[in-house]
Amino acid sequence: MNEIDQNNIQLYPHEARAAHDRLEAALTGRDATVDTALRLVPRKHAVFKGTLDGDPVVFRLALNDAAKALAQKEWNELSRAWAYMSEPPLTVSKPLEFGPDVGLTVTSFALGKGLLHHLWSLESPARIAPMNLAADWLHKFTENSIEAREPNRRPWRNWAEAAVAKQPHEVLQKIEGRVFQKMKKLYRQINLPEWRVALAHGDFHLNNLHFDGRTVTGIDLGATNHAPLYKDIARALVHMSRRGMLPSGARRFGVDAAAFNYYVEKFTLSEQEINGFLPYFICFETLIKVEHPDMPKQRIEHAVAMSEALFADMKQIT
Repeated sequence: MNEIDQNNIQLYPHEARAAHDRLEAALTGRDATVDTALRLVPRKHAVFKGTLDGDPVVFRLALNDAAKALAQKEWNELSRAWAYMSEPPLTVSKPLEFGPDVGLTVTSFALGKGLLHHLWSLESPARIAPMNLAADWLHKFTENSIEAREPNRRPWRNWAEAAVAKQPHEVLQKIEGRVFQKMKKLYRQINLPEWRVALAHGDFHLNNLHFDGRTVTGIDLGATNHAPLYKDIARALVHMSRRGMLPSGARRFGVDAAAFNYYVEKFTLSEQEINGFLPYFICFETLIKVEHPDMPKQRIEHAVAMSEALFADMKQIT
């Protein structure tokens, strides 16, 4: 769950209440309770914790017709993943019910807490082993869909360029502009015949993995399409770094060096992937997540430190 989603529950209380009432109406006659609101994306979907037939569940309710159509695709993807990720220690939430007419998805409630939250509860030396579980999970999730395809590099560069122009924090504008220049240079260097793609998570970060001390459960699977394998890896690495999570105390392309190296090992990345495709997507993820104008000062400081370290390493390869 990200900060903006959490804030939306307070920023749009009437819509949150309307979604709650709509969900309760959809569950009329069922042995169900609707409890905590977990997420609200205004006019798109709302997520609630609750129970169904006495078991803890998560309800995800689509709030418009387009969201209903997307919910069907997301249900199909969760069902696909459940077929081979139903056993601990690396799993996804169990798909329980889907109501296409109302766009209601019911899944099992993932035990434990977000893996990133778990890491914060540990001393630095103890963080590396559980941190690596994220790479283990992603490897299992993607391994049966990985294939080589002709690269489609340009859209990622264009999306990054558009995001740079929207950066509201002056202290980030300069360094992110320099990172983008290095991304453009790398764009020309990675004009190679193929890269690896896989059915991707889509929003892969450590708080979309719940950890109960034994099992890692992936949540918030999207309506998955094939995407470059490096995109999900970069998303997880950048998400940690921009929050100051550096278990090894060292950086590589701005992110935690131990985490970077473990993904390299787990996915057997080639030299062109290590110094080409993966840094390209680390640049993309660094630039595409424009910080909120009211983001706390500490978060901005983490973003600056990460971008400066990324730029320094990019100078070595471009």
